[in-house]
Amino acid sequence: MNAVALIAVFLASAVEWVEALTIVLAVGITRGWRSSLTGVVAALGALLALVLVFVVAGGSASRYVPLDLARTLIGVFLLLFGIRWLHKAILRSSGLKALHDEDAAFAETRQQLAGGAASGRLDYAAVATAFNGTFLEGLEVVFIVIALAGLSGLPAASIGAVAALVVVAAAGVFVRAPLSRVPENTMKYVVGVMLTAFGTFFAGEGLGVAWWNGDVSLLPLIAGYAVASLLLVQLLRRPPALPSASQPVAAVRAAVAEVWGLFVGEGPLALATVAVLLAVGLFTARTTGHAALAGLLLGLGVVGALLVGLSSAFRQARRAAAPAHAHAPEPQPEPAATVAGD
Repeated sequence: MNAVALIAVFLASAVEWVEALTIVLAVGITRGWRSSLTGVVAALGALLALVLVFVVAGGSASRYVPLDLARTLIGVFLLLFGIRWLHKAILRSSGLKALHDEDAAFAETRQQLAGGAASGRLDYAAVATAFNGTFLEGLEVVFIVIALAGLSGLPAASIGAVAALVVVAAAGVFVRAPLSRVPENTMKYVVGVMLTAFGTFFAGEGLGVAWWNGDVSLLPLIAGYAVASLLLVQLLRRPPALPSASQPVAAVRAAVAEVWGLFVGEGPLALATVAVLLAVGLFTARTTGHAALAGLLLGLGVVGALLVGLSSAFRQARRAAAPAHAHAPEPQPEPAATVAGD
């Protein structure tokens, strides 16, 4: 599965580097390339140092941290990270969240830097903007590389990230404009599916799941999440109508929603995902001979967590699809005369 992991790292890194390139280009064109490139070099140096720290710390920690615990922790964080990407991708594809627009981000960054002019001297505000843009986007790349290195090995994961950086940088030098023609939103969708599958696999291994044919089970996991997410997109685009609830039922729903909001807030997706992991962990701990079934339950549970995370989006889609007259206020009798200007 080295090839699958390398592709996942390459696509995820390419998405992040494209967003970083937009900021770097905006800084370079507006305030000068010396300041922009200084910020980029400093950010890449900081990211490289961070990778080295993770590698050294990971090598030391491996002597004291059990392998199953390490896999579980990596899997949980990777699953939460990937399912967040997939959740946003589903909302974008269904039209409930705006698509990411590199041209708009480019214009916004240039507007923020419009107060100064390009010069040969270092502009510290421009350096800071280029540094922050590159470092923050690269930070996600570092996390993906470190997390997936457990399956593909650090060299393969690093090759994917560096290759994406080289390709995006070369395209930026050649085009000298935001890479708005790159299907970034589609790439985010694919990456969300793949990272969710990898996170499920790692977390399942740590919880004692016996995956079918080992690493090969990643392929049906990726296919299953892709099909499930596409079905969710279609449901959000054409939500099924629900029968109107009676007053007592509506009151109970409102109370449950209020209590849910007190403890969960905006994190139902993460909470549901953690609940699924805990449930599968209990299942594998208290049963024997069903480790393969635990993998199926984990995959289905992740899809269920997506449904929980998308519950508010479903309500929003139903309201948008409802007939206009269903929400229109009752007509009021017009006054006999109106005052001009009211």
